[in-house]
Amino acid sequence: MSASAPISIVTGSSRGIGRAIAEELARAGHQLVLVARDAAALARVADDLTGRGAAVLAFAADLREEPAAADVVAATERRFGAPTVVVNNAGTAPADKVENTTTSTLRETFDLHVAAPLAFARAVVPAMKQQRHGCLLHLASTAGLRGYPFTSAYTAAKHGMVGLARALHAELGQAGIDVYALCPGFVDSDITRAAAAAIAARGKSTAEAAFARMAAQNRIGRMHSPAEVAAAVTRLLRDRPRGCVYDLDQATPGFVD
Repeated sequence: MSASAPISIVTGSSRGIGRAIAEELARAGHQLVLVARDAAALARVADDLTGRGAAVLAFAADLREEPAAADVVAATERRFGAPTVVVNNAGTAPADKVENTTTSTLRETFDLHVAAPLAFARAVVPAMKQQRHGCLLHLASTAGLRGYPFTSAYTAAKHGMVGLARALHAELGQAGIDVYALCPGFVDSDITRAAAAAIAARGKSTAEAAFARMAAQNRIGRMHSPAEVAAAVTRLLRDRPRGCVYDLDQATPGFVD
């Protein structure tokens, strides 16, 4: 592995979009630190990628806890050196009527989608500023650009994540640090299928019908796949185009104001 290979932290990387991102970045030659709560699932992903020749560190952590991001960064520095990329993918997608959405649900959603990315920024930005090089990529959503029914906590948190990315982009761009918020629509993932199942459990729909309605809300008229989201992440990290908020849910994906 080249000493100049990117050192990339990918959160929520034990399954779904995060695993697809880790696989793409491994193919692109990144040194990887994989983070998720499920240690056993994370170890399976790490073993798979290590078997393909990738340099991988698995770090099980609950990013809702305040010290977790700093602990991950410290472990990264011990193994590989200062991280040059953080992909903030970990999250949750609660789906319910507003009258059933609790403060604890809202708090957990903000902890994962906003507080954890901010904690990673605090931990990695000093070294990135010194190197005048680095990238923070937030796996956001079109829910951070517009609203969807029955997703008040998730939509609010994703707007917060996009807002955080915009603020960091404005603050850190002159220091050589790129900040992106990548916004796909609904993605065919475990989280999306769990949300469809939760809707079905309330007796208003079947899971299949709920899933189809979600797909129909995407402007591209179908579900995004984890692979196409991962490919977009890899392109942004490789090409470092100018811009911050990248809307993937368009016939021609691109940056929006």
